[in-house]
This record gives sequence, structure tokens and C-alpha cells, in this order.
Amino acid sequence: MLRRKQWGTVGTLMLAGIIMLAGCSSGDSNNVSPSNTVSPTAGATDAEKASDKKFAIELIETGWVNTPTDDSDPFKKWIDETFNIDFTLTTIPANDFESKLFTRFSGSNQPDLIFVAGTDRTLFQKLYNQGVLLDDWVPLLDKVPTAAATISDVAKQYVSQDGKMFALPRQPDANTWSFKIRKDWLDKLSLQIPQTDTELIEVFKQFTFNDPDGNNQDDTWGATSAGAGANFSSLSQLENMYGQMGFQVTNNQVDHSILNGTHQKFLDFVKLLQDEKIIDPDWYTQDWEQKKVKLGTDKVGVDQYPGVLLSEYEANTNNTGKAAEIWTNLPMPKGADLGGKLPADAPLSGMLAISASAAKDPEKLERVLQLIEGVTYPNDGYWKLRWGVGITGETMTDLDNGAKFFSELKDSSNYRSNLPGAWDYGTWIATNRDSVLQSTAKEPGAVQEKTFELDNETIGAARFQDFESLLTLDPQLLNDVSRLQNEFDIKYVLGNTSDYEAFKAEWLKAGGQQLLDSATEQYKALGYIK
Repeated sequence: MLRRKQWGTVGTLMLAGIIMLAGCSSGDSNNVSPSNTVSPTAGATDAEKASDKKFAIELIETGWVNTPTDDSDPFKKWIDETFNIDFTLTTIPANDFESKLFTRFSGSNQPDLIFVAGTDRTLFQKLYNQGVLLDDWVPLLDKVPTAAATISDVAKQYVSQDGKMFALPRQPDANTWSFKIRKDWLDKLSLQIPQTDTELIEVFKQFTFNDPDGNNQDDTWGATSAGAGANFSSLSQLENMYGQMGFQVTNNQVDHSILNGTHQKFLDFVKLLQDEKIIDPDWYTQDWEQKKVKLGTDKVGVDQYPGVLLSEYEANTNNTGKAAEIWTNLPMPKGADLGGKLPADAPLSGMLAISASAAKDPEKLERVLQLIEGVTYPNDGYWKLRWGVGITGETMTDLDNGAKFFSELKDSSNYRSNLPGAWDYGTWIATNRDSVLQSTAKEPGAVQEKTFELDNETIGAARFQDFESLLTLDPQLLNDVSRLQNEFDIKYVLGNTSDYEAFKAEWLKAGGQQLLDSATEQYKALGYIK
């Protein structure tokens, strides 16, 4: 699937929407516009509406597909006609994005809009400090009321510097990531869903050695991951069995999971998986796509994934519908008194910035803001640009449970089937809060209902408090200690070192202590430390 990237470290996913926000009315499956649709010029004065000047507006982003469209592109045509602009979408693969963006800003041909997915704000901070971005979004928020209404205090602070907002935060996705487990394997082996780390180890053993798929071959494992030779990837989330990960406030002082024993307990757990050979031997070296193949071919019993795993499994099994009976949620097992919760939700899912050059022209700035407001969920333009409803002839089906079903069954007459780069028009506005269940199935069925059920369970699960998103920490120091940790973690798990105390001392020396000191000052200023 090539539709949406999430988490930066976890690869390419289909988008599965989960919860409905303000009521979407659509008795007609082709009309998914909610009753509170905002027009592109909502909030504009008569003088502003009367302007017939056409502006060239370029948006630059890292897309999902990053391939060009053609001269007949219906998405560009719709944007141009609706907002009276000459719109250019420039997509750049992630590994080249920062360098090419800085090159653009070092010359005279600067983009007007820049979108960065995820929560890494360091790129925008660098550009803002160079004076090439809009100085402050705060006075403009009434021009983008739909987006502004979703900005939490934490998100606003996250994209602010010296009291000014350098970016517009995109509403965080509903967090649907949790561990999934093969229910059919549990049933075959007469096992219950594990509730502790010890019980999880036993499940992993039986999934590995007791032929849960019944093919009389030694070809299954309890767990896997997709470290790509760099880190533990999704497997690292099992650290939440023992406590909160990263920076936090405990007993009126800053703490960190590397220092309080949480991370070491997790490493001991992974080392046991490695020593007992109950984890896929490629877990550290393979990438996300390689891992997906194993999940889709009955090789692995547990992995972290949103409910869209069911649709991806179906795509590998000719849409038989059996995925609804195979996968279920695995609530975070408990390995310590403070563990057993899911990580905190992110404060945002991406950031949008306007260049200082675009902001200099009040009339052009107004047109840019009209574009942003017009295509923000749940406004009418969102459904057109994100899903092609009303542009490419594709339809959305309302389900009884409040979700919407979108079939991406290949159709040679559909524009995006032939030119998938057109999906990138939706990268900068996408949200799973639109409740869209995307599938290769022709019609909705049990898999879609189960997906919705599993994701809603995950959304409602107990989570740790969000501490780390409140911090603005030195990106170089964070990079230094992260690299040190990743190097130590794999050595520890493989048995090449056992000196955790030496690692802690080195972590503090490499920048950890400076980060702790900075976090202490910031938490005091925020009132988290008295």
C-alpha cells in the first residue's frame, strides 16, 4: 500500500479512520460533505472575495508516493478553479527533503507552503530562526477556524517560540497503534490472551515451537520487528510493560526510563526472546515491508499495528474475510507496578508553515489561508482532495457503526490507479478522524467492522501522561544519546555487553545530563515541578 506514512520509523501504511468528529451527514454515499461545510472564502470580507487576481501557490512536502501526475490532473484543476490559484504540488522523498528545502530557501524561488508530517519540529525551528517563515500564526488563526479549533494548548506550545507560533499544527490522529495477536493460534493451543510479561513469554514459546498454524513445519515465531539495522522499531513499545518511556516527572523531579530501571527490564525481556529463539531471527535487520510479508503469510503471532492490519492481511489472502476471526488486540501486558499502559498520544500529526516571502503580500496570504481552511477536515474540500469524492468519481459508503468505507479496488479508468502520485494531494491534510476504512475489498464486510472495533478499543485504552511533548530539547544532544542507546541496546541483547551501569554513565556524559537539566528548568516553568 502506498497511501500514508506514520511514525517516521514504521513504514508505509493504508489509512484507517476511526472516530467521527462533528456529525457528517450523508444519506447519499457520494455526498460525504458534513452539514457545517466551510466555503473557501468563509470569513473573508467583501473586498477580499471580490479579488480576481490569480496567485501562483506552491506546496512542498514529503509525499506518500512522490511520483508526478500529468497535464490532465483533475486534482490540480479542482484546486485552481476553486481557489483561483495556479497550484503546484512539489513532493520530495524524505531522505532528500531537508537538503532540497534548504537549497530552495537559500535562493529566490521559495515555496509558499511547507508541510512536515510527524512531530519533529527541528526543521521548522531552523527555518524560523533564519527568518524565512511567517513570523506568527496567532493573528491569523481566525482565518483558519476549522484547523484552529483542533489546536490543544500542548500543541500550540509545541510549535511556539518566544510566544509566537512558527507553524500550524495538524490535529493529531486518533492513536490506533497497539499490539495485535493471532486469536486463532491462541485458540488452537488453548491459550489465553497474556496479561503479564511472563505470560507473554510463554505465548511466544508456544507460537514458535508448537506449530500454531498446523502445517507441520518449524516456520513460525512469537514476535518480530523491523529495525532495518538501526533500532528496535515497533518492538521497543513493549518497554511500556515496565513503565513510561523517555522523559517524565516522578516524585517532583525529572526522570528518564534509561535511569530508573524501566529500559533495562525491557532489554532483559528482549534478550530472553533472543536467547530462547522465540523471535523472528530477522527482527533487527529487516525493514517494514519485509516484516509485513511475514505477517501476511502466517509466520508471526504478535506485532504492533493499527487495525488496518486486517485489511493488509486480507489483501494477501484474496479478501476471504477470515482476518476478522484471526487477529485481535493484545492489551499492553504488565511487567511492573507502573507498567501496562499505552504510550501518550502525540500532540499533533504534522506541521504546516508559510514562507515569509508569501506572507509579505497580504492578498496572497489571504488566498493561502482560504486554501488551508477550505481543505481542512471536515470541510467539503477535504473529501475532494483527500479521497477524490466529486473529482475522480470515487464514492464513500456510510456504515451503520459511524465509519465510512472506501474501496480502492483497482479500476483502470480511475486517475489515481494510473497515476498514484495523485494520492499525494492528501498527504498534508489526511486524518484518520474522518472514520474512513480503506480496503481493497469491493464491499464492506466483517473485516471492516472488526477493524473499527479494534481501533476504538485501542483509542480507549489507558495511556501514560504526555510529558515529553512539552519539552524543547537540543536536537544534537538528542541525536547523540539516541545513537548511543541504539548501539548499546543491540549489543546488550546479543550478549556482547552486560554492563548497564557503564552505559548509564556514558549516556549522562554524552548529553543525557544536559537534557535532564534542561527538562528540569522547563518542567519548573510549566509548574510540573514545584
